[in-house]
Amino acid sequence: MDLIIKALIVGVVIIAALYGVYYFSNHSFSQTLTQQQAVSLVQHDLQTTYPEAIINITNVTPSEFVGSWHIVASMIFNATTPCPAYYIYSFDYPKYGFVYRLDNNYTANCIVNGLAGNKSYVVASYPVAIARSYSLNLSNVMGYVERYGYSNVNVHAAYYPYTIFNFVNYTKVWIVNYSAPAANYSAYVVLNQNGGSLAAAVNKSH
Repeated sequence: MDLIIKALIVGVVIIAALYGVYYFSNHSFSQTLTQQQAVSLVQHDLQTTYPEAIINITNVTPSEFVGSWHIVASMIFNATTPCPAYYIYSFDYPKYGFVYRLDNNYTANCIVNGLAGNKSYVVASYPVAIARSYSLNLSNVMGYVERYGYSNVNVHAAYYPYTIFNFVNYTKVWIVNYSAPAANYSAYVVLNQNGGSLAAAVNKSH
């Protein structure tokens, strides 16, 4: 009988100890986690999980869950390809660990969400400008990519409130540049920021 009682006591002690470890890890740690620590841990996890992505923490606020932080991150995949993907993830950390919520899907698979038929759409980021320029199926761009190969083409986009390009004045435009190591010229697309409409498409020698 004494052995049974002792075994029960040992069992209760082990259970209590395990519960204490669980409680501490899920409550005490979260209560003392600083904003900097939370951001660092989330950013490290994202960089480990998506090593080729461009990651930016865009906003951090106290979460609605006590002891946690609401962290918003922008995620850009395949940034210099003709079809980059651009998402907004958010975390409530450490409440839900590294499980994210997809807050916005700006562009993926060369589809700019919310742009079709929306003349008031504002192209506010370079991944969207690149994807939009490729989705127009312009002959100079399609021919360039076909000639040099999708994986060999590097694409960059820059916004200009005012610029002169190819001897023409433009205001509030994105200039998208397609280049390839083996090419002696680049393909260019000029997009209006408002509505993402085409302003010009030309090829220019280096």
